Amino acid sequence: MFKRVQRQAGLFREMIERGCVDPGAAAKEDRGSAFAVAARLCLQCPHASACRNWLDSGVPGPAPGFCQNAAYLDHVSSISKAMIP
Repeated sequence: MFKRVQRQAGLFREMIERGCVDPGAAAKEDRGSAFAVAARLCLQCPHASACRNWLDSGVPGPAPGFCQNAAYLDHVSSISKAMIP
């Protein structure tokens, strides 16, 4: 179980990085509740292999359609980009 949590947390972190999301800004959105929901969704995601393959491919762009957090990541990415001077 620990290895699964560790793997999924790593995938979530990489998805945030790939989307150029400021983790601090994402965690502040909606007082952190949206970030917590996204993290839980990732922990329960059945698409870890597909996610790993997508991340390893280096394909640019928004999170793929199988990602349950695609809309959230797109939203917080736009917030992060808007904060850049």
